[in-house]
Amino acid sequence: MPATVAWHGEKAGNINPTLRYVYKGQTLYKLVGLVDDGDPSTFNVGLAKKGYQIQFLCRDGYKPKLPSKWIIGKKTWIVAKKKAGKLLTGEEAPFRFVGGQPITQPFNNKLSARGVTKIRLIF
Repeated sequence: MPATVAWHGEKAGNINPTLRYVYKGQTLYKLVGLVDDGDPSTFNVGLAKKGYQIQFLCRDGYKPKLPSKWIIGKKTWIVAKKKAGKLLTGEEAPFRFVGGQPITQPFNNKLSARGVTKIRLIF
């Protein structure tokens, strides 16, 4: 998918300096909607309200999870592939999960993920 959604980390307040950039990617909401049921054109809100886990698998072995209920309607949580207009490199590549509240303290909570290689839905 094209990197069409931006998250402006430089406007996010006092956060980890590695996130003070414009990240571009796709919303987690849209990506999950592609695979959460038989209709890739919609996000299944009913299924998300019933509850399942969204797990990120990262290159360093980190496997954070978040509940599906948290992303309903969240268009600021993105899986980024670009930072400051360039493809992610190093520990951040190939994808990085960034976004709006409560993801403001990367590496200090379980809602940050870098080096994301796979996203798994656990029903």
